[in-house]
Amino acid sequence: MTERPAPPHGGRPARSIAARGLVAAALLWPFAALPQAVTAELSIERRADGSRAALVRNALGGPLQVTVVDAARPQERAEATLDAFETRAIGRFGGDGAGGLRLEAQVGAPTPLPPEQRRPYAFPLPVGAAWRLTQGFGGRASHRDPANFHAIDLAAPLGTPVLAARAGTVMQVVDTFTDSGTDAALLERTNLVRVLHDDGSMGLYAHIAAGSARVRAGDPVRVGEALAGVGSVGWSTAPHLHFAVQFNDGRELLTVPFRMAGPDGAPLPTGE
Repeated sequence: MTERPAPPHGGRPARSIAARGLVAAALLWPFAALPQAVTAELSIERRADGSRAALVRNALGGPLQVTVVDAARPQERAEATLDAFETRAIGRFGGDGAGGLRLEAQVGAPTPLPPEQRRPYAFPLPVGAAWRLTQGFGGRASHRDPANFHAIDLAAPLGTPVLAARAGTVMQVVDTFTDSGTDAALLERTNLVRVLHDDGSMGLYAHIAAGSARVRAGDPVRVGEALAGVGSVGWSTAPHLHFAVQFNDGRELLTVPFRMAGPDGAPLPTGE
């Protein structure tokens, strides 16, 4: 194990939209979105009877839990879980509301109980790469919120290949952001690759370098396959990989404890 720089996070929790699984939604009527990270689109069609029909498109390579809410009547809502790349009409709303319709979305299919992680995950960096574990489960620097509590940070040189720690299907790729630092706005501008596993859990590989993604949403990946390069994009002060296993409990994105083998095959210490 090679010593690397000090832990890449400062002293406030990591609560980025990407890490929490909340998606940027493109609202076509009205329109509001983060163009670099659009993962769902809502179009509203006026029917002959004056009602509004909501049509939602899932741009992810995995399931997406969506809710359409009438901004003028919040009690009027429609919910559904869309499959990968699916487009579906999920509701009809009254046509006399003053406000538009709002799309809320959460990555993953609702899973009330956390998927049990039976096997150790493979190490997500190449054998021989310089690295250092700078933060583990419940880390005081930034692993305090539910979506990041069971996460590890591996400091490594910029551009070090990030490898799939478990086989699955690429669900989401964002590698267009470029800035890093501790400005609060950067909490919502994190590059990542998200991989869907066969038990419904999702591997999160965050802070990847801009333009480094080697996979696209919908691609199948094998253990050890290159996903991207280590970066320091988003709320970060040094190159590192933030890795977590997440699931959607129907209300929010949570992390689950996992075991990981180090490059030498010995268990990696994940606790603080």
